[in-house]
Amino acid sequence: MATLPTRGVSTSAFFPRPIEDTLAVLAQQPWRGVELMPQAPSECLPAYGRRLLELGAGRFDFCGIHFPQILAPFLYNPDRSAFEFGQQLSRDLAQLAGVIGARAIVVHGPWAKMGEGAHLEATLANMRLMCDVGLEHGVTIALENTPSSPAGGSVEAMVRFAELVGRDNFGFTFDVTHTYEMGQDLWRYLEGLPSIAHIHASDFDLATQRRHTAPGDGDVPWPRLIAALAARGFTGNFVLELLASSLGDDAADTLRRSAALLDPLFDAAYAQVAS
Repeated sequence: MATLPTRGVSTSAFFPRPIEDTLAVLAQQPWRGVELMPQAPSECLPAYGRRLLELGAGRFDFCGIHFPQILAPFLYNPDRSAFEFGQQLSRDLAQLAGVIGARAIVVHGPWAKMGEGAHLEATLANMRLMCDVGLEHGVTIALENTPSSPAGGSVEAMVRFAELVGRDNFGFTFDVTHTYEMGQDLWRYLEGLPSIAHIHASDFDLATQRRHTAPGDGDVPWPRLIAALAARGFTGNFVLELLASSLGDDAADTLRRSAALLDPLFDAAYAQVAS
């Protein structure tokens, strides 16, 4: 069988639970991958990574880090003091990835009001630093398609932004729900992005516009999507990025049902490619 992607869950849906409680829930479902969403500067430090490894006790693969959304303005800010903090934050996150073995750091492009001039130059400097520090650890910095940033608004915009960054370990995150939110074609991203390192997987209900729902609770054609991943040889991180409301009262059961739906699709699609 062809190499399967690392399948996991983002910690973002569990906010504001302590990480100990989150890991206790994740231990009750079959996917071992974890995408960390830090919530404070202290959670971006290599020391925090060592604590995570102790808490995980070998049960998890901390496969990815999402740049902390609460600190995102510092990624784009050219003010001298803010930029100094953004540089340190970028360095710390790349080193944290090395400590926990994360293969991807998910980033959003700058917001429209921060997408040019000094703001753009600060953004590029921070992302280049993350790439340079992450390179020795085998980390890809992965730009996400998102309606919050013009740089993530289309395949073409994402590729152009990657060219501006100019680093070989700068790649892409494909977010399923964001594609639906922007009224775009899933297959355009799956066929057009040259190097997908990370996927944010969630369902989307077209009738109600409910977003980041559990697989099976919306209109995403999962068999076709996973077959497309197998056809392009995707072996990166496939991470469920849900909302707290999507997890429901029994988060572990929701995650078990999601895995039970998707695992047979992965097995069949990747076995077919390998045959």
